[in-house]
Amino acid sequence: MNSDQGTIEAGHPVEYTRRLVIGAPRERVFDAIATVDGPRNWWTTNVTGSAAAGGQLRFGFAGLDEVMIMHVTTRRRPSAVAWSCVEHTRNSEWAGTLLEFRLTPRGPAESELEFRHSGLPAQLVAQGWEQFLASLAAYAETGTGTPFGQVS
Repeated sequence: MNSDQGTIEAGHPVEYTRRLVIGAPRERVFDAIATVDGPRNWWTTNVTGSAAAGGQLRFGFAGLDEVMIMHVTTRRRPSAVAWSCVEHTRNSEWAGTLLEFRLTPRGPAESELEFRHSGLPAQLVAQGWEQFLASLAAYAETGTGTPFGQVS
């Protein structure tokens, strides 16, 4: 990602950005992000709704009284997905934030993901996103991620 990040008063970035190379074609990575079933395999096992542009996805977390509702603002196969957080029942500061996934090919079996979660200080979301983006990469590469709520 570029270094052109906004800042809040304390000088902390108001977005988390991450770029990673994934050993899978971008179409496979896109499907892992841009379908209802995809995030069940790398983020949380409880996903319902519509992944179509204009749809809403509902993310629940097993054993927690927590639900996120994301409005699908962009779904451009195979290069871009964006979700706007409509509601987060446990962390209301998530509402109005934007999650963007941009994919570029790096050959037939490799792609690059640029991820940006804007609207919150990076330190509030970095630990979780590091874990779940690694899970996304593992799922795209091997078919096995580590989503929240997965039974071993």
